[in-house]
Amino acid sequence: MMEIRNILLIGSAGKGKSTLANVLTETNEFKESEGRIHGTKEPKSEEFEYEGIKYRVIDTVGIGDSTMSKGEILSKLKDKADVIGEGVNQILFVTNYRFTQEEVEAFNLLRKTIFDDQVIDYITIICTNFPDFNNNEACENDQKIFREETKKFSEQLAHTNIIYVDNPPAKGYYLSISNASREESRKKLLTRLKTCKEVYQPELLAKFSKIIYEFNSIIDDTKKAIINVEYHLKNSIDNLKEFIERINITEKIDDCKEKIKGHMKGRFTFNTVGNSVLFGGTALLFAGFLAPPVIVPGIIASATGLLGIIFSDSNAIIKEDNEYKEFEKILADAKVKCEIFEKSQIELKKAIEKFKEIYFRFENLECNELNIDKEKIGIIKNVLKNFLGKNEIDMSLEVDENTEHSTSEMVKRAAVETILKFAFPLIHFYLIHRDHNEVESRTSLKDMEKTIENWRKDLEVLKKREQLLKTLYENIGWCNEEMLKLDES
Repeated sequence: MMEIRNILLIGSAGKGKSTLANVLTETNEFKESEGRIHGTKEPKSEEFEYEGIKYRVIDTVGIGDSTMSKGEILSKLKDKADVIGEGVNQILFVTNYRFTQEEVEAFNLLRKTIFDDQVIDYITIICTNFPDFNNNEACENDQKIFREETKKFSEQLAHTNIIYVDNPPAKGYYLSISNASREESRKKLLTRLKTCKEVYQPELLAKFSKIIYEFNSIIDDTKKAIINVEYHLKNSIDNLKEFIERINITEKIDDCKEKIKGHMKGRFTFNTVGNSVLFGGTALLFAGFLAPPVIVPGIIASATGLLGIIFSDSNAIIKEDNEYKEFEKILADAKVKCEIFEKSQIELKKAIEKFKEIYFRFENLECNELNIDKEKIGIIKNVLKNFLGKNEIDMSLEVDENTEHSTSEMVKRAAVETILKFAFPLIHFYLIHRDHNEVESRTSLKDMEKTIENWRKDLEVLKKREQLLKTLYENIGWCNEEMLKLDES
């Protein structure tokens, strides 16, 4: 790959930098000044080849003001940071007659901010609009005067190379003469540039490209982070909204609870009657030892009571089991929704945490120290800070996974109790008393009561959290608007 020599043009506006760039590149890519209207509005570069050497001309803009800060100067050059960072072979300081104090002060500012004291070895002063540029004697005479005048402002600049050229506008009645003059000026300049082999790369320019790259990376990563947060935030809001709309879950669970309570009451009523009949039949059986005729009625009464208890228990157990299964199904569905919601919260939290990582990088950027592109720095800083401290999104909703109901366990319990009732008549009173207490205090339904209570509390919390998510979503809209300003600035 052919090596490229970078030629940097500096100087105040209207001194002929863009015209010189067009002359060197033999193009019209650089906008030249017309009257009071200045030409180039932003840095521009063009490449060309001459006698086997490839050159890149870089026309600067707006860095001829002695009141500018280092950050403002670098901001003007940032679009060409990649090429300037490679170093320059020669800096052409363009003026159209004599240096003014303002021009020299602007140069000294450049030397102190982005260059160094060695820059003077890589400077060639280009005096434009000098009709006798091909007359060596005229050039030498003017050089003496030029150097003496320049010494008043800068001893160093007074001893640099000076080249005289004349680049009249390439248009109008004298077009052919203008073109000839520009061509001779080009040859004179290229003769000088051919000898400029060394590369000047001061420390700041050497890392300038990296500084701008890191800053642009922050901008790109921030844009991606905003898109990512916006996606996960919308997903979380949708999941949460669907979850909150399922508030009727508490009504369903309450309905299951009331049905089970009804089955328990029915079971209690039938068991009370059955236990009474069974108890009476058992009493007749014992009385049969003294009066045998009552044995048969006792057997019938005991069998009737026992069958009634078995039927009552079996029927109630099946119905209660169906309601418990419905309850467990509701919880299982809710658990799935919880897991989806919590997963969306984890992803959202990760996305927001990304802003912390980006902000840490941003705070350590050299762009901040050098104050390059203050407006963009301010926008990015505000956007990143907007998210810090606003990522408290722990909105998990616990569902009791251990709430289970076993029909087989209930059947076993009922069978054992039936045997006990038959074998030990006095146990009837305890079991009737227990069944009565279960219905009155609903101790067997505490799991449902607890679930309903927790669900209602969590739903209230989630409604508040929904508002937080909506606020964050509004912030995302604001951030998007702010990021659009980066493209405008």
